[in-house]
Amino acid sequence: QLTDSTCSLVPQVLKSCTEFIEKHGIVDGIYRLSGIASNIQKLRHEFDSEQIPDLTKDIYIQDIHCVGSLCKLYFRELPNPLLTYQLYEKFS
Repeated sequence: QLTDSTCSLVPQVLKSCTEFIEKHGIVDGIYRLSGIASNIQKLRHEFDSEQIPDLTKDIYIQDIHCVGSLCKLYFRELPNPLLTYQLYEKFS
C-alpha cells in the first residue's frame, strides 16, 4: 500500500501503470506478454510529455499488455538497476 510519503518517491509512470494494472490487469501473462510496440511508444510519449495519460482509453484497455510493457521498459532503462551492480555479488 502506497502512503503519501512513499508516493512522492514513486515515479508517476510506475504509479499510474501499476494502479491501472491492479484494477484492470486480471489477465494471464500481464507482464510476460508484450503489448503492441506502437501503443507502448504512444503511452511512453504521453508520460514523457509530462502528462498523466488516460489509461482507460480503448487503445490501452484493448491492449493492456502495453501498460505492463511500459513498466518493464522503465526498469530496463534505469541507469543503475534496482539490484545495483555494487550489490550483485551479495544477491547472487
